[in-house]
Amino acid sequence: MQVIFLMRFLAGALVSAGGFSALGAPMAEAAAAWVLATLFTYGINGVCDVREDRVNRTGRPIARGALPARTAAVWTWLCAAGSVVLTLLSGSTLLTGYDLLFLLLGYAYSAAPFQLKRSAAGTSGSVLLMGLLTYAAGWTAAGRTLPSGPALAVAVAMSLWMAAVGAVTKDFSHVTGDAAAGRRTSVTAWGDGTARLAGAFGALLVAAGFAAVAVRWPALLGPAASVLAGGAVTVAVLCGTTRGNAARGRTPYRAFMVTQHLVHLALFAALAWTAR
Repeated sequence: MQVIFLMRFLAGALVSAGGFSALGAPMAEAAAAWVLATLFTYGINGVCDVREDRVNRTGRPIARGALPARTAAVWTWLCAAGSVVLTLLSGSTLLTGYDLLFLLLGYAYSAAPFQLKRSAAGTSGSVLLMGLLTYAAGWTAAGRTLPSGPALAVAVAMSLWMAAVGAVTKDFSHVTGDAAAGRRTSVTAWGDGTARLAGAFGALLVAAGFAAVAVRWPALLGPAASVLAGGAVTVAVLCGTTRGNAARGRTPYRAFMVTQHLVHLALFAALAWTAR
């Protein structure tokens, strides 16, 4: 999770800056702050999700007993504090504000009394906003108050990819634990068939929308749009072909994850090519 959030942050920064000139010590400090913020979000989720994780046998360290929950909670909050301190040291009030909003969303997603994760709308809405905040933090760290057109296109498309595809396909293999915890996820609320249709349709729609926008900046966004289109077709096919197959229940989500990594790598490669 930390790797892809770092890639989103850097994409927001580098695309808005038009190349790799934004890299340097200040950017490294801001990126470290964002990694700590994502560690907090992941950590608080692990602390709060022990029951579901054990039922689902996810293998996460707290659920399998490799990491005491109290120890994880302490380190989780230290990450949050470190994240805020680093953004304050950056001197950017806007970056600190984005960081605080991200931390608040990360807490509200997992912890009582909010537990936004308990509903499909809460889950998708949370990850959409956390994605947008990450890209926004990136272009802010690069010295841009407003993003460039390509940066905004990437931010919107890939945040929607998280909300409409990742948040849905992740539920396919977590049904037992989610039901035991009383969550109204895409699968437990809509049924497996409807959730799979939503995941497939969402993937294709996001990819089509990004491709339509990418024609304005073909050299920069074309490769990423092509990768996203291929990934969307793969996710859509897997949503249909893995139904009722418990052993392959995580396959659509894995395809979602691989796709978003490859999209960002394609974007960075295009940036390097166009900056030659």
